[in-house]
Amino acid sequence: MLFLSAVPTDSRKLERLVGEIAFQLERRILFHVFPGQARLYGFTVLNIHEKIIQVSRHPLTGKVDEAYRYQLSQRHMELMNKLHALGYSATLHGPFAEYIVNTYGILKQRPDPYSAEELGYNNPEFLRNVIIKIAPSKLLKDMLCLFSCLCFMARQDGKPLFLW
Repeated sequence: MLFLSAVPTDSRKLERLVGEIAFQLERRILFHVFPGQARLYGFTVLNIHEKIIQVSRHPLTGKVDEAYRYQLSQRHMELMNKLHALGYSATLHGPFAEYIVNTYGILKQRPDPYSAEELGYNNPEFLRNVIIKIAPSKLLKDMLCLFSCLCFMARQDGKPLFLW
């Protein structure tokens, strides 16, 4: 594809792109489970159960909204069941995604809207090739699993792969 030639090819930026894929999946999962949360600071896939408890408790009275807690838990369980069908395991891939983000980093700045760079970042074929090029063989299978889950979630919600 012609526009992919405008996507940067320096190895550090491509490494950050691998980290961004893991980060974007984490965000996508969190936004799915907590659709009403404006900010997700401190929320991770690893602490999602504690955050469900936290956000379903009234901050002043401490009273638990059991219906809301149940709704969030159901959203989480249903999503994990769908992702599990793609090979995702929360106990493995939650820490793995965190490791990938910490190892490779994330993109330092968003690409310009409608630029070739942004189009490349939302092109599954391009991103899969970046993963294959950058990820060491021992991480490749799990990185491709994260990527498959991100692609699945983007198809489900009809949004681009990367949400800026």
